[in-house]
Amino acid sequence: LHYPKRVLVEAEHLSAFYGEKEVFSDVRFSIQQGDRVAVCGKNGCGKSTLLEIASGLMKPISGRVTVDGEDVHSMEGKKRAKLISVLSQQKSPGVLTVRALVYHGRFPYLGYPRRYTDEDRQIVEEAMQTAGVSEFADESLSELSGGQQQKAYIAMLIAQNTKIVYMDEPVTFLDINYQLELMNLIKRMQKSGKTVIMIIHDLNLAMTYSDRIMAMKDGRLISMGTPKEI
Repeated sequence: LHYPKRVLVEAEHLSAFYGEKEVFSDVRFSIQQGDRVAVCGKNGCGKSTLLEIASGLMKPISGRVTVDGEDVHSMEGKKRAKLISVLSQQKSPGVLTVRALVYHGRFPYLGYPRRYTDEDRQIVEEAMQTAGVSEFADESLSELSGGQQQKAYIAMLIAQNTKIVYMDEPVTFLDINYQLELMNLIKRMQKSGKTVIMIIHDLNLAMTYSDRIMAMKDGRLISMGTPKEI
């Protein structure tokens, strides 16, 4: 697919603190619609905090993030959840089945009480099929391998059907076969029209599976460009 070259996400002069410690300062970037962006850098350089702020889950000390020109932190929660989905590192699968988890992706589209429509059910089934988790849809997440669990969470993001997807280390600690499978799944998500921003530690994967790379060091965005430029 060919996307118009327009800015979808823009960050201006972002600064963040944990307590009295500065996490990063004066971070600025823009991301175009349809891009796959890898955020790289050593542990503690501010990558996860940047993702939390950019997705609207955490407020910056200063600066702002806009999506299509609208401040992400001023959006009503449901509207933001229809626009932005997030795969964080912190998950607790509990006793949910894969299918029940994937249905969570439809919550932003439901009223109260939650009643799923035939369209919701079809979207969930298609999301599980796309992510390759249909065969264990009724199994408990806690019984699955790390790679299978991650595919289930990505199925939930697919069901949420947002323009923008943020992922915090989606393939860390997984076997190489799952890493490649998930990176190719993320590539297919982009080809379906999504803009994907992901934290990746493996520089080979970042270089291979991204259009642009954001390189962070010591709380600063030191470079942003294509893999070749970086």
